[in-house]
Amino acid sequence: MKSIATGVMERWFTPAFRAKVPGTVAQIQKTLEETDPEGYTACCAAVRDYDCREQLEEISAQTLVITGAHDPATPPADGRFLAAHIRGAKYTELDAAHLSNMEDGARFTGELAAFLSSEEAPF
Repeated sequence: MKSIATGVMERWFTPAFRAKVPGTVAQIQKTLEETDPEGYTACCAAVRDYDCREQLEEISAQTLVITGAHDPATPPADGRFLAAHIRGAKYTELDAAHLSNMEDGARFTGELAAFLSSEEAPF
């Protein structure tokens, strides 16, 4: 895991965020380095192989899709696709990479809280 951890951090966080809070990034990188390689690989394969595009139109729950504008792993085009194919979905794009809840935490939390407290909330 150590051999891929730096590259993963480059995909999970923008250069600006990595420079701004290197301690946070180092902590996440350490956690990744301590992750079981077989488990990580299996999760990556499961995400890679699962294709639910044909089922998206069956989703009836109100849905909030959040993407990071700088996310190479799940790019904004993928988030826009999801939102376009889930009836009534709301789409939000943050100025972040893959871990947008960390990189743009205040906005992520604000968007999520607003969604959950709205009449659109799924409960």
